[in-house]
Amino acid sequence: MNNSTHFFDPELEGLYTLKLTANARTWTDNSAELWQLFDQLNQAGQKHQVMSRAYAFIKHELRQVEQNHAAKIKTDYSSDKLASLQVLDPPLLAKQYWTKENLSLCIKQTAAVYLTQPCWLQNISTSASSQTKTSLQLMSLYLHLTGKDQHNMVLQDTYHALLLATGSKIPSLHMPGFSEQADLAPEVLGFATLQLGLALFPRVLLPEILGFTLAYCQMPTIIETCFPKSHLPELYFQQRQQRLKQQIIPLIECITAYLDLFPQHTQSLWLRIQKGFWLYQQQVQRNNQQFKNSLDSAQPSQQHIAKLLLQKSVATIGHHRKIQLQGKSLDQWFAELPENTQEFLQALIQSDYVDRQTPANSQLLKLFAFKGPMFGVLDKSELDILLSWLQDELKITPTNVGAVFSREGLASPSRLKTAPTVEINKLALKQKADYAKLSTRELYYYLLNVDLFPDILPAAKSKADKLLRRCALFNPLPFKHYSHQRFDAYIENIYQQEISTYQPLQGAPKISKEAYIWGFEQIAPMILIDGCWIQNSQALQQLNPEICDILCKIYCDEIGGGLLIQNHPYIFQQLLKSLSIQLPPAYSKDFIEHPGFINSAFDLPTYMLSVSSFSVEFLPELLGLNMAIELSGLGKSYMRLVDDWNYWGIDPSIASIHISIDNYASGHTFLAKKAIHLYMDAIMQVANDRTILDRHWRRIYTGYASLRFVGGRFKFGLPIEYLVYKFKHKYGFANINNTVSTLSNAHD
Repeated sequence: MNNSTHFFDPELEGLYTLKLTANARTWTDNSAELWQLFDQLNQAGQKHQVMSRAYAFIKHELRQVEQNHAAKIKTDYSSDKLASLQVLDPPLLAKQYWTKENLSLCIKQTAAVYLTQPCWLQNISTSASSQTKTSLQLMSLYLHLTGKDQHNMVLQDTYHALLLATGSKIPSLHMPGFSEQADLAPEVLGFATLQLGLALFPRVLLPEILGFTLAYCQMPTIIETCFPKSHLPELYFQQRQQRLKQQIIPLIECITAYLDLFPQHTQSLWLRIQKGFWLYQQQVQRNNQQFKNSLDSAQPSQQHIAKLLLQKSVATIGHHRKIQLQGKSLDQWFAELPENTQEFLQALIQSDYVDRQTPANSQLLKLFAFKGPMFGVLDKSELDILLSWLQDELKITPTNVGAVFSREGLASPSRLKTAPTVEINKLALKQKADYAKLSTRELYYYLLNVDLFPDILPAAKSKADKLLRRCALFNPLPFKHYSHQRFDAYIENIYQQEISTYQPLQGAPKISKEAYIWGFEQIAPMILIDGCWIQNSQALQQLNPEICDILCKIYCDEIGGGLLIQNHPYIFQQLLKSLSIQLPPAYSKDFIEHPGFINSAFDLPTYMLSVSSFSVEFLPELLGLNMAIELSGLGKSYMRLVDDWNYWGIDPSIASIHISIDNYASGHTFLAKKAIHLYMDAIMQVANDRTILDRHWRRIYTGYASLRFVGGRFKFGLPIEYLVYKFKHKYGFANINNTVSTLSNAHD
């Protein structure tokens, strides 16, 4: 990747796909593998071990688009053709299916799709790419679509409210119980898995993602393609439609600008964008058809038993509190009818009350027979309905019931006998030893391009582990037993000391302008990727949504929330430009080969990237590191920088913005402290053990101390390097120590 390569250059796909050719993988297209992939993509933590499986699945779906929608894909790109790209709405369900029960069922069954949208956009704006126009446009789009722009209700929260309003209860997406739901169709699972998979390839599959997003903004939900508007609750559907419609024009502008970047690839990119567009359409059509088929194929006996249960529910409630079915009393099952009819019937058919081999011998029937505890509750015709339903249900296989999952025909991920596939291809095995020998500069490059080189991650984790162990060894705790009060007092004391020791500038600064300019070049590897330590915070969404929201808010502020003028790396880039400091893009190999950098300039940013790559595994350390970084933006160090830079006519914006945004009262420092409170509250709630709580405090403080510990070589090596620099340029040696002290603190 040379200096002229754009971050989103389509030719970069070859860097990733080259690895796949060493161990080519095709998608087997079976429900068990799909189920497992969905489950793994939904787990918190690193997903690099399933990247090649996800890539194979996405490519399989794209090949189906080529087969099914070839006639719709247009050659010879033009802006008019892009603007005319329109989705096709499937026909509604037949009128007899427009029931409240079917609507609730559809809302529940498609939850996996709408609770993961638009996840494929969340990883596009990294710290390395955040200055690019494409990244800025898509970050702004993502914030508006989700409602995380602070002006709207989060769309996923609105869907959860919709589920509650229709009486639907589902497990969390990351829990095994979600994918094990009996009425979860493979078509829904495939749609959700596709969306989660696309999120792993923000560069490799960007053209497809752009087309996919355009169709998403145009297309109604699967629910809206089945039921008329008059039957739908207003809140979610109106908000979604309005929000998505508003982003169509900005998205088309983004796609147009993206295509203009690469005129030599315009035609091939245009074809890929269209494939992504029809890929989304294909998923909606497939799910719409599946839901229709499931209703059309419903046995008459199922309709009769559903009606029978509802008729009997009033008289039965209060008599079956002690009888449990899938962890819920029968009274509760009956009380939630008719909204839970499908779930109730599935629970019955899977229970020990049913003889799957000989339905007529089922214990369920014997309960109503002579001398049974419920003899006389059902008459003969009603018993016939029950028997008919059992016989019909037990004839159904996973292939002829609208593709509904069956426990008999499909093993859940937790019961799969094959060991999890570790996606390390032959090329990766060859490179593994080389990765372990990388210099810090080289590791910096690979981690900034980790989506292209996911095999680097074990080496990054090993590096972070070693640094944190050493840091813990040399940094004793300020207090042994954690409490919010002790922690708050400790942070407050540090803050007050920093504020109280600040003295306004009197006369000329002790540090020369030349020294500052040299220092700016040395901190560039860190400031040009400002926010990198929390760029993967979305991985925490399932683990701890509150902490995830806090860290994502901080990260969004660091990269400007889709606004270039508020982007911290851009502000620093403008400072460098004003001082005639020219550097290659931070993500390029030319950057790490720049001769003006000292080696230790890469220590801290590479460590931050390593920890960030494992934000789940290193969460307590990450929270401590974040606390240290945000707190360092306050007090005398940055205030002195502003004074000195103003004196020398240097734009102080990069320091001023941190003093403001990191403020102790409500800014990033406050949020960093709140995140630690939430984390420790969660630990205490789960463990309720002082020893475990203190162990996590040890990890948090190690992360806090790691900022200075890992940056130590840079701080103490800077004087020598500056002396060498001055000697080479025949300058004097004055004020070196002051330069070191101030510049090394300017790390946020």
